[in-house]
Amino acid sequence: MSYTVLIVDDETELADTWVRVLTRAGFDCLVAYDSPTALALFDSHQPAVVLSDINLPTSDGYEIARYVRRKSPGTPIILMTTYHDSKVPDRAVRAGATRSLRKPFSNTELTSTIRALLSIDN
Repeated sequence: MSYTVLIVDDETELADTWVRVLTRAGFDCLVAYDSPTALALFDSHQPAVVLSDINLPTSDGYEIARYVRRKSPGTPIILMTTYHDSKVPDRAVRAGATRSLRKPFSNTELTSTIRALLSIDN
């Protein structure tokens, strides 16, 4: 079974790197570099997982998490940030995120987190 991950990050090179990493790990990927595109892709494709940066130019990952949670309560949402603020995980959960990751993280941490959220054996 193939799972689709929606990747949302305005850092295009980083987002494209995650597409390559996750594709090699067996996932299908959609990529958006801004919130409006991310929400449109979510609505049209219903991905299995949403991986979003918190800091985006037109809105933020918290808004994306709230939107996804309203539309699809069971969809795992991972919010990521470079900020080393101890309040971020709490705020992410309140917005509807399943997990938060602090950048930088390893490719292994990313793929194993997604596999765990989808209950896929590594």
